Amino acid sequence: MGLTFLVALIWLVFQVRAGRNQSEIFSSGLMFLIAIPLFLFVLPSIEQRWPDGTPIGLPIRGYGVLVLTGLLSGIGISSVRGNRLGISTDTIIGLGIWMMLGGVVGARLFFVVQKWDTFQGEGLDRLVEILKLTEGGLVIYGGIFGGLATALYYCYRHKMPVLSVADLVAPGFLIGLAFGRIGCLLHGCCFGGVCTADLPTIQFPSGSLPYQAQLEQGQLLGLKLGSKRLPAIISSVDPQSPAASVGIKPGDELREVIGMVAPSKDSDPAASPEMMAELVLDNSKKRIFPEAMPSKSLPVHPSQIYAAINALLLCLVLWFWQPIPQRDGVVFCTGMLLYSISRFLLEWIRSDESGQLGTQFTIAQLISLACGAIAVIGIIALLRRPVGRAWQWA
Repeated sequence: MGLTFLVALIWLVFQVRAGRNQSEIFSSGLMFLIAIPLFLFVLPSIEQRWPDGTPIGLPIRGYGVLVLTGLLSGIGISSVRGNRLGISTDTIIGLGIWMMLGGVVGARLFFVVQKWDTFQGEGLDRLVEILKLTEGGLVIYGGIFGGLATALYYCYRHKMPVLSVADLVAPGFLIGLAFGRIGCLLHGCCFGGVCTADLPTIQFPSGSLPYQAQLEQGQLLGLKLGSKRLPAIISSVDPQSPAASVGIKPGDELREVIGMVAPSKDSDPAASPEMMAELVLDNSKKRIFPEAMPSKSLPVHPSQIYAAINALLLCLVLWFWQPIPQRDGVVFCTGMLLYSISRFLLEWIRSDESGQLGTQFTIAQLISLACGAIAVIGIIALLRRPVGRAWQWA
């Protein structure tokens, strides 16, 4: 904490000596404003400990590292293009920090609202859970809306052309998303559905999000249900499955599957937990102990890898497309349209969300439809404007 204050003080002295005005110093200094409460409140709460309470240290989560890498990469490639357009690096960095802050806040708020019932505790304990950004839980559309809101404010304050800025930052956003999806892969969120076809698959360890989801649906235990929602009648049981080993038979009514971490005094907190399950039937309860539980999830579609490749390809498309249109905003709207289409299609192989509003479409698919329509309308409206761009992209 003291080191953070010292670095901030040294940085402030150099900024003042360089002749920066208050607005530029504030915009570039937001990182320190984020870091100070992070060190004070968040980091102490996520320190890992052995079962006897002995501290191990702060865990370095792959998800957090990849999200940060994506944010820095997005700012980096936007700076490269911005310098070619005659825009100072400090201006791009300031814009990137504002968008990063707004994007993370928007993405997290979207997730918190969507998954509010999954947060445990009350008051400060729940707040700490909400602030654990390194453990997953960022919804990309929330990040888009949050980032756009702060970008609009930054453009207004610095008198920058909004549509030109949108074209400039679009590839950077997508390269950041590509890294973020690899972070999702490491964390296990945004996972695909069970894959039985001869296609690429991936398995996740015990206790991961896909593992728990398959456990709660009975798939991991060898059950096939008559409906997707519990309670449901069991239509078939794999003879070699954990469910069959405890005497569960077709025709039983399954009311609930409760996944639990098996108690262990000597378990490594960094290792995958040993799981056990309790199945609540219509007239009995069955418990499956760790030795009978699978060590990995069923094979699933590698949706995170597909999403990362998709974002990288879209980044390259927009990067080379940027100088070509004759009107500002077309590149951004094109990117939004292409991403909406690809995200809508990718949702079909994911299984971490259910249909919404009485449809089979997930919330991401519904937002994709809306954003795609807005992008088409935007492109049509922009093409009706006079030819001309604020910056000389060529």
